[in-house]
Amino acid sequence: MMRWSALLLVVAACSSVVVEPTTTTTLPESTTTTTLPDPTTSTTIPDACPAAPYDIGFLPINVNEAGFDPTGLEPDVWTSVGGTHSTFYGRNDGTVAIALIRGTLPPIDWPAEKGTTSVDGTDAVAGMHLDGTWVVAWYEEPGARCDLYTMVLYPPWSQADVGAVVHSMDRVGG
Repeated sequence: MMRWSALLLVVAACSSVVVEPTTTTTLPESTTTTTLPDPTTSTTIPDACPAAPYDIGFLPINVNEAGFDPTGLEPDVWTSVGGTHSTFYGRNDGTVAIALIRGTLPPIDWPAEKGTTSVDGTDAVAGMHLDGTWVVAWYEEPGARCDLYTMVLYPPWSQADVGAVVHSMDRVGG
């Protein structure tokens, strides 16, 4: 009986689900049987949004989408939200320069100064985050989840280049 108690304790300690055991005693033998309910749980992750429907008309000389392979990138606070779609633009040195994310507004607020701008006629908020990234956020009507956008520009960026990229964006479809 001691071994089963230890096993039950290990199972309960390793599970993120609260498991309530059911104990039944059968008379006259006085044997006790303990059974655990099925601890399976399901998590619903929203369907991924399609790619953001924007063309970027200006990219600095060392930034491009061609030849950049984002498969080895670790998701960060900006790109790790389930159900989002991230389009990455890289630098010639293989580092990520821009993540254009559809399906979420910034998951964190930034206490640094923010300003307003326009992304192809849509009002947006932009500013430098304390981690050195420039962040631009906007939503389009009707404001459903896939109408939420975040653009993260990973350092180094000049404010002039950030403005040129944002103002060169053109919505090209759905």
